[in-house]
Amino acid sequence: MSAPEEESPTPPGDDGGPNPEDWHPLDRRTALVTAILLFAIFAGSSVLIVIPIWAQSDAGPAALAWCVAGTVLITAGSAVADHLRWRTTRYRLTDTRLEMHSGILFKRRRSLARERIRNVDLTANILLRAFGLVRLSIGTGEKVSESEGQSIVLDPVARAEGERVRTDLLRRAGPAADPADETALAVWSPRWIRYVPMSVFTLLIAAGAAGAVFQVAEWFGAPELPVTWARSLADRFGAWPALLGAIVVFVVAGAVGLTALGVESWWNYRLERADGALRVRRGLLTSRSTSFEESRVRGVELVEPLGIRLAGAARLDVLATGLRADAEKQDAATLVPGSPREVTLAVAERILGVPLPADLRPHPRAARNRRLFRAALVIVGLVAAVCGLVVAVRPTAFWTSVLIVAAVVGSVIAVAVAVDGARSLGHALTPDHLVARHGSIRRSTAALSRPGIIGWRIRQSVFQRRLGVLTVTATTAASRGRYSVVDVGSATGLGLADEAVPGLLRPFLMSAEPMGADSEGVGARGD
Repeated sequence: MSAPEEESPTPPGDDGGPNPEDWHPLDRRTALVTAILLFAIFAGSSVLIVIPIWAQSDAGPAALAWCVAGTVLITAGSAVADHLRWRTTRYRLTDTRLEMHSGILFKRRRSLARERIRNVDLTANILLRAFGLVRLSIGTGEKVSESEGQSIVLDPVARAEGERVRTDLLRRAGPAADPADETALAVWSPRWIRYVPMSVFTLLIAAGAAGAVFQVAEWFGAPELPVTWARSLADRFGAWPALLGAIVVFVVAGAVGLTALGVESWWNYRLERADGALRVRRGLLTSRSTSFEESRVRGVELVEPLGIRLAGAARLDVLATGLRADAEKQDAATLVPGSPREVTLAVAERILGVPLPADLRPHPRAARNRRLFRAALVIVGLVAAVCGLVVAVRPTAFWTSVLIVAAVVGSVIAVAVAVDGARSLGHALTPDHLVARHGSIRRSTAALSRPGIIGWRIRQSVFQRRLGVLTVTATTAASRGRYSVVDVGSATGLGLADEAVPGLLRPFLMSAEPMGADSEGVGARGD
């Protein structure tokens, strides 16, 4: 059960309410911060709007006047609204609860029981840091969405106040921990920067950069300019050198952009253990501090995207209750960023208490056959697509050769991914954890605490049934909620589930009929 939003005592200043000295306001500089931020955003947007208009018509002065007036009005109005928010928002921390009153037109009262609080995170962008402020987000662990009533956000408060509130909320019964007792599990090394651009996102940013070139040309009234440049380069250097050169330029641009994002996000990174919690500190322009109570940690996941895996690196994520389903997309679950594999393995051992198994039990040959069959389907699709384009569009000889080369490269990659994915499959069962590994482009090795498993999902498609394999999925309250042993032998998979949590699946195994095509079995742990 989550801590519900409850009716709180009367706000300070009302008759019969609590002592006003118990309640604290947000930092009064919030209106100034809001005004500066919005002015910068709208001023920059105005520049992008005015310059193309000024270059293409005589309406530039009028557009400038409208943009300046709009920027001033929106900035002033937002600053006034934020000042009213500051005037009407108060919070207090008692021995049992954290309470907040807010609202300008509609009053809102929120209350969280202290024993239910699990997430206490501090973030500060470059503007908040300049003023010595932070954004404090407090949640119960079950939900992190403020609209669901399971979190309170204090935005902003002074950094010292934010640290004080976090320390008080995460401290359980007993004396406060001595800062000297903090143990650093991992610290940022500038050498880790080389792993940042080894990602598929580099190609995505490169594609975005190519699209941005056409968009900027459109803004300035010359949409055909990029095509003209491309033709002139092809005439001067040849079609293939021009194409390969363009690919290299955009990939380098993507790598530079992704590296800049990675450095901003992870600079000054530090993972430490103190007061029963794991704390991640990071950020260059925007500082972030995230805490995970060790009591809600259910394991770790070693993530090895293909790029950094080839360089001998990996990333370590935490499996913990209370994390969002999209936590991985926002790096909210990451304990160690891309770094040498021995670093992530050492941190995993410190957290789990035992090393991750080096040798996992391989899966049957049928699992490899399934992946090779999928690769064959991809190759057939590529060949069909190329033939269809050649017949329908009738491209030039150059573009026909480009399509053929792309199909050949795609086919080789499909087979390589299939073989590598089959080799990556494996599982193990230790006294405390279920370990499952799968994937090629993103290879994942999850070590899930056996007491944290609350149910099983057994899935067997018609193709798996023909090959004698199935997928066993452990359900848990931690992180994504499901962690699978993929394409394992039928008898081995069912035995693994029964041994991992004795008694949980046995009644279903003893009474169930043989599984049919595309069937799914479910076992859940009762209350």
